Amino acid sequence: MKILLVNNHTQHMNSLKTALRGHEVDVQLYEPGIEFRHQGKDLIILSGGGGEGLEIDDKYKKGKLWYEDQMDFVLKANKPLLGICMGFEVICRAHGSDVPKMPKLLLEQVTFNTTAKGQSLLDEKHLSQFEAHQWRVVKNPKDFDVLAYSQHGIEVIKHRKKPILATQFHPEKTGGTLTIKSLMAKLV
Repeated sequence: MKILLVNNHTQHMNSLKTALRGHEVDVQLYEPGIEFRHQGKDLIILSGGGGEGLEIDDKYKKGKLWYEDQMDFVLKANKPLLGICMGFEVICRAHGSDVPKMPKLLLEQVTFNTTAKGQSLLDEKHLSQFEAHQWRVVKNPKDFDVLAYSQHGIEVIKHRKKPILATQFHPEKTGGTLTIKSLMAKLV
């Protein structure tokens, strides 16, 4: 499979490369104003962030959000799209959800529940996944179903009509119930 991996300055690039071994992966470091190299790709993955300290509310010039160009790209994308952590936050913000900051950084394995739709799609009632974020989504983005949630907020969403799936957690990290490849299989 040909994948465009948009690197949102993630700290987990080695885990992503390992998890995506066997696929043709074009890694593109996100910066405002980039031209996304999505032509000829089967899947687009938006990585987690945090490696450079760039967060969902950060601005870069004239009040424009750092991730604003990526949000516009998400709304126009016509290919399967998988969002991870920061990618999840970008997708949620692009589709109208607030992404408030949590009181402290969450950096741990978290166990949480799936919804009825989540159980049907993910084949799991409970999930245990690695989380590394300080932002969360508590209100469902427009046209998405919530597939899983925790005490911290929404954990997995899927668009009702488009092939878009996103997780607040890091499926590329080993030791979780879901893997990045199992999630990719739900999209393509």
